[in-house]
Amino acid sequence: MVKIAIIGSGISGLTAANLLKDYADITVFERARSVSGRMSTRRAEPYFFDHGAQYFTARTRSFKKFIQPLINSGVVARWNARYVKFDSNKITERKAWGDENSEPRYVGVPGMNMVAKHLAVNLNVKLNTRIVTLQNAGKWQLFSEKNLPFDGFDWVISTAPSQQTADLLPMDFQYHNEITNVQMQACFSLMLGFSEPLHLEFDAAHITNSDLSWLAVNSHKPGRSGPYTLLVHSSEKYAEEHLDADRDEVLKHLCFETSRIIGCDVGVSEYKMLHSWLYANNVNRTKCPVFFDQVMQLGACGDWCLGGRVEGAFTAAYDLVEKIKENII
Repeated sequence: MVKIAIIGSGISGLTAANLLKDYADITVFERARSVSGRMSTRRAEPYFFDHGAQYFTARTRSFKKFIQPLINSGVVARWNARYVKFDSNKITERKAWGDENSEPRYVGVPGMNMVAKHLAVNLNVKLNTRIVTLQNAGKWQLFSEKNLPFDGFDWVISTAPSQQTADLLPMDFQYHNEITNVQMQACFSLMLGFSEPLHLEFDAAHITNSDLSWLAVNSHKPGRSGPYTLLVHSSEKYAEEHLDADRDEVLKHLCFETSRIIGCDVGVSEYKMLHSWLYANNVNRTKCPVFFDQVMQLGACGDWCLGGRVEGAFTAAYDLVEKIKENII
């Protein structure tokens, strides 16, 4: 049986693993202590936060088919949020995502990471294993940062962010230049936990003309039973300009900006935490080709191939797997 290594356990990596597991011997390598990538959930009892991807849509037939069993089993639910748009601190638009004419938005239940955890069941996933080097001597050999070798792979698929994939895969990989040119931007996630609710008139908001880009009442998503929480994303511009700034100052500024926009003092929150996403969103949301190098027996995919959405992560993996099935299985 063909032996395939998949680097990364976000949606792309776990999708590829699930679509290939009946045809190949799959091992997934994950640098973190849990699966999920940017569909992560941060727990700080009694609070918890979806501090990466906030929700997802399903527009293609293949993705709708893929998530339907997750909906049926309760792992995924529709988020019928009260949605607004802010221009600075002024609301310019209101929508009810639960309206019959509104495109469904979905979330993992009780956290976004449950989607990845569900997909990882019965897969061979090696956690806390960061792969830093590849060598080929007839078969691919992978080395972790602890210099542990993993031998005998026919194929390697990287689903890490574009810059990390470019650093890992050899220069003579057919699509190395294309992947190097896919630039990604940073984002700060501000997590706020409260002993009492703020009674906002919305559950989710996109924000323009601000150092913030998104705000959600995380505790109002389906299946959340904990105390009141807010999740705030910075703008990409602010994050890029302040990557080297003191984190306490960044947290203080984002709290001030959140208070200004919603008209409530979030300084009363009992829990405050900041997370930095170095690779959050594409600079340019262009569609990339399927990164399938049959000669070198390497592949790459990720949400960065198709603009950064969760469905893009699935579709990039789906397209790559279809190419693999056509040529090697």
